[in-house]
Amino acid sequence: MSHAEAAAAGVSRSGWEQLTVVIVVTLVAAPLLGRYLAALFGGDRAPGDRVFGPPERLLLRAGGIDPDKGQTWTGYARSLLAFGLVSTIALFALLRLQGVLPGNPTHAPGMGPGLAFNTAVSFVTGTNWQAYSGETQVSFLAQMAGLVVAQFTAAAVGVGVALAVVRGIAGTGRDVGNFWGDLVRAVVRLFLPLAAVATVVMVSQGAVQNLAGARTVTTVTGATQGIPGGPVASMEAIKLLGTNGGSAYGVGGAHPFENPNGFTNIFDLLLVIVLPVALVLMFGRLIGRPRQAYTILAVMAVLFLGHTLVAMQAEAHGSPAPPAAVAHTVRVDGGGGNMEGKEVRFGAEGSALLTAGTMGTTAGATDSSLDSYTAVGGGSALAAILLGEVSPGGDGGGLYGMLMFVLLAVFLCGLMVGRTPEYLGKKVGVPQMKLVTLHVFAAPAVILVLSGVSLVYGSGTRSILNPGPHGLTEMTYSFASAVQNNGSAFAGLSAATPWYDTSLGIAMLVGRFLPIILVLAVAGSLAGSRVHATTDATVSTSGPTFGGLLLGLVVIVGGLTFLPVLVLGPVAERLVG
Repeated sequence: MSHAEAAAAGVSRSGWEQLTVVIVVTLVAAPLLGRYLAALFGGDRAPGDRVFGPPERLLLRAGGIDPDKGQTWTGYARSLLAFGLVSTIALFALLRLQGVLPGNPTHAPGMGPGLAFNTAVSFVTGTNWQAYSGETQVSFLAQMAGLVVAQFTAAAVGVGVALAVVRGIAGTGRDVGNFWGDLVRAVVRLFLPLAAVATVVMVSQGAVQNLAGARTVTTVTGATQGIPGGPVASMEAIKLLGTNGGSAYGVGGAHPFENPNGFTNIFDLLLVIVLPVALVLMFGRLIGRPRQAYTILAVMAVLFLGHTLVAMQAEAHGSPAPPAAVAHTVRVDGGGGNMEGKEVRFGAEGSALLTAGTMGTTAGATDSSLDSYTAVGGGSALAAILLGEVSPGGDGGGLYGMLMFVLLAVFLCGLMVGRTPEYLGKKVGVPQMKLVTLHVFAAPAVILVLSGVSLVYGSGTRSILNPGPHGLTEMTYSFASAVQNNGSAFAGLSAATPWYDTSLGIAMLVGRFLPIILVLAVAGSLAGSRVHATTDATVSTSGPTFGGLLLGLVVIVGGLTFLPVLVLGPVAERLVG
């Protein structure tokens, strides 16, 4: 097949070209979206009032919500937790009863209690870990009225928390905003319109969007095959835009009905990355100091390019352990690399670009099997999650996660120069550092404890299909993905068991809500604090020097915390084969 024929068939000639396109489009689109977000959340009047104002006001009146009535961090947290509890119960009930409800052309039975609990928690927390196959185990009603709705609200909650943190850190009042007002505005004015546009784009490229069940067709050999349908494009749009990651099909982005061609493969990654980057730029505009945002973005960009380029390079060259004919499979466009478990339409680099590129976010979207990656490629994806998913992170989560590292870096700088640490003119003291430290180490503690228990507990070890270092990587990855609300799976682990349904469900709850409570507490502790004037002795928190310190801090904290697991897992697998 020639290069022209390969391109016509939707095959990308080079994943490196795709990466270049993603970078260029992000540099153009993110500032425009960031400007819109700053106008949207920075004042009373917002763009699109004529279009979005009426439905927004209708929802606020229906809920008895006064968006101008501010809440302290405790009030904001109580509202968020109450919304999460009610949402989880409602989605759990819908999944349990889907077998007797309408909108079920595939005749999906009601989920068992363990799986329904795991799935409900997964989507409400924005993790979208799926221990089931969407084609056969979820009705269209449950998908549209349950899973997709949760994908919208989970993303909006993340944005709301980021806004509350910004108000606490940079604002002058003691309130951090109104949770219900932030939730409604983010859904109505941000995610709904962008998801609608993204859905139309996906449908135009061939993504499925209908309410038909599986259609039986006869192949050229005379065999019969069921072709699944469903509202796929609409779920795909918010799955990516909301950095959620849940798919209508069991194989996710590898399914041609969900990710039809090379263009959609790039478009998927753009949907995941542009909004988190724009939220950081929004932060710079809201505080009136764009250079603060540029410094944070530079660190995020280095981390993103680091784990993505390493994974792409590793998969492009394959593994030295198997014979060369296996390690360097030739694909249709003349390239090679480790094609085991990859999508032949995109090649080894293109597949690794989407899969590894989204591991620094809470989307965890994949178009290939991580279980088939080389030790270096799979280890890079795992490392991106273990660093805290701040490259660029999820919608809102990447911003407030990185701000916690910024406060930690500021504190360390203050100690080194012998001055009281300050950020944006507010003093950062011991109370804030206690909360920041708890936030930084809460997720690693849950990951390591639950992984350790599963390695010695019979029900946990029986689910590991691969022995040795690779099995350890599978185990660690599952809990890292759950705790960090990523949702991707390394495969090779039979997770649809009572132990994993329960333990992963708990991990997702703790990984979502404990960090949120801690960052809101940090915001509350700084809200209303006196803003001090900047002097020559004030440590600069923008520019390459502070950016280098921040980058080193993220890498060192993540590296020291998880170094033993990485050495016993991906590193040992690479060395011993």
